[in-house]
Amino acid sequence: MAVGDRLRQRLDEMGMSQSALARAVSLNQSTIAALIAGRARSSAHLHKIARALGTTPAFLEGETDDPSENAPPPLAAPRYQALTLQVLLPSEAALARMFEGILRAMPEGAPLDAQALLLAKRLPIGLSQLRDLLPDQVPAERRPARPPEAHATPDHESPQ
Repeated sequence: MAVGDRLRQRLDEMGMSQSALARAVSLNQSTIAALIAGRARSSAHLHKIARALGTTPAFLEGETDDPSENAPPPLAAPRYQALTLQVLLPSEAALARMFEGILRAMPEGAPLDAQALLLAKRLPIGLSQLRDLLPDQVPAERRPARPPEAHATPDHESPQ
C-alpha cells in the first residue's frame, strides 16, 4: 500500500480532512493532497504527519502493517540468505585425507581461533580440489561444472 493510500486510510479512520491535517502539521493542504494523490512519494514532514494521525512513519511508508504509535519498529533485513543445495561429496576416506592435509599445514601451537580461521579459509580450496573424486555413477548433468584452472597456496586466495 502506498503512502497516499495509508494517509487516506488514517484520515478516514480519524474523521479528519486534508485541510485539518495540514493545519495540524503547519503544511499547505496541497502538500497533503500531493501525497494522497501519489504526486509526491514522501515528505520531510512525514514524522509530523504520522504523529498527527496517531501512527508511525513506518506505517505510512508501508514498512509495517501496524498503525499503532507503539508498534515495534520494522525488522531489519537479514544480513544473510539461507540456501539449501544438494551436495555430492567424495568418500569419507577422501575427505579424511583432505582434512588431514589441511590440519598438517596448520602452524604448530597456533591458538584455536587462529586455526579455525585458517580452516575456514582453506576448506573451500580443499573441497574444490576434491571435485575429481566424485563417484563415477553420478550423471554428467548433476556433476558440478569445472572452474577454470587456478591453484591456490594455503595462505592466499585463488586468482579470479
